[in-house]
Amino acid sequence: MFILEQLRHYASTGRVAFRYGAETVTYAQLDARSDAFAAWLLETLGDDRTPVVLYGHKELSLPACMFGCIKAGRAYVPVDTTFPADRVARILEQVQPKVLVDLRGLGLAAPVALDGAALDAILRRPAAPTPETWVKPGDVVYMLFTSGSTGQPKGVQITAGNIAAFREGVAPLLDLDLDGGVFLNEISYSFDVSVCALYYALSRGMTLYTVDKDTLNQPKALFAALAESGVDLWVSTPSLGEICCQSPKFDQALLPKARKFIFCGEVMTKKLGLQMLDRFPGAKIYNAYGPTETTVLVTAAEITRELCDRGPSLPIGYGFSNLECRIQDPETGAILPDGQAGELVILGDCVSPGYFRRPDLTEKSFFTEGTRRGYRTGDLCASHHGSIDYFGRLDGQVKLNGFRVELEDVEENLLKVPNIARAAVLPETRDGTVQSLTAFVLLEAPDGLSSLQRARQIKTALGQLLPSYMVPRKIVAVDRFPLNTNGKIDKKALAAGLGEGATP
Repeated sequence: MFILEQLRHYASTGRVAFRYGAETVTYAQLDARSDAFAAWLLETLGDDRTPVVLYGHKELSLPACMFGCIKAGRAYVPVDTTFPADRVARILEQVQPKVLVDLRGLGLAAPVALDGAALDAILRRPAAPTPETWVKPGDVVYMLFTSGSTGQPKGVQITAGNIAAFREGVAPLLDLDLDGGVFLNEISYSFDVSVCALYYALSRGMTLYTVDKDTLNQPKALFAALAESGVDLWVSTPSLGEICCQSPKFDQALLPKARKFIFCGEVMTKKLGLQMLDRFPGAKIYNAYGPTETTVLVTAAEITRELCDRGPSLPIGYGFSNLECRIQDPETGAILPDGQAGELVILGDCVSPGYFRRPDLTEKSFFTEGTRRGYRTGDLCASHHGSIDYFGRLDGQVKLNGFRVELEDVEENLLKVPNIARAAVLPETRDGTVQSLTAFVLLEAPDGLSSLQRARQIKTALGQLLPSYMVPRKIVAVDRFPLNTNGKIDKKALAAGLGEGATP
């Protein structure tokens, strides 16, 4: 596997693979420690190929475990410490791991459970497993559990072949024509965007400057870390970009070496695009898109002022050269003409083989066409001469007083109201029926208004943009949005604040 070959290549250079506060891990250390963990797995498990669960956050020992698993021909399942206990239990119930690494000492159950001390002892053992034990192209490398409509998380399986296709497709987007450099490593390993760091940046000999959840939640600490980082390549959700842009200090002077910013994982606003162009004139800015099921990213658009002047929102861009993006009628499957909205379908070697032990869900969302694997995204999109516009989820509609309402449509129009920097809209239900909408808004600057005055002002402005039935009944101003493990707005946390009846 290419990443493992590259680890061995850079192990002889003395380069630093990870920097986390005052700690560092060199490529030589990463290669040796992953060898040690692989040898231990082969010795302990023999021919058993049950995925290994890795419970932690940003600990420097985690990547050694990940690469050790695939050197031993086994998949790993990263589970972040910010996951609720019930979600962790559901994942363990599905995977039934024989080996579990528990870096927080929670006493999670498995036949062999390693705490931090036991793992450190294993990683110090000398070992040299041969490439014959490495994962093969059709073998699963990792599984990431995403939310399921039934409340049961779904394990998305990604193979070595999928990752190879991802690397090929994403290379023009992430390439800096630079030997080494620094990559911002702030995304949870249980979120697929972290694959950009682990399987692309490390394969190019970059240093992953690691920032944890606690630092992200403390603006002063975050900006101190960014100033020290020397970041060349930034990949994050738009939410993190928006949080940073709240400070005038977030500019080229803070990150003088930054050459590319790629935003993905949620909708990027034109407002953020323009802010980034103003603050980082020496860097290129991109809006990228991709479901977990198609290995991280499949489309991208470079953000320019001209692009921001076109249309109501930013496009998600053009599909990568080694895959096909097409728009289909979600009911009939017919391929739709240019400009007509339908379901985005992705075909290529990047598409997952399916969900772990869920053939029913796999059959519903995945298909094979000739020799290619396909995935129905459930996203409503349209293509204009190859450039794709994203309009929201096909299932992102609610029915309110007989009218169908796209929540993302309401959110997008809220951003057109003066002094609103970010918005999230939730339905409130009673007895299974949507009764009203509530909008949470982050203001660009304090307005000095009471809650009632502000709500009236926003509703009046929004009423000029949307039909009255789409205007939220409640407007709630927040100081900042809660973010989930993936760095996206945590709508479940917002719903919990509203109480019974609120639906994320």
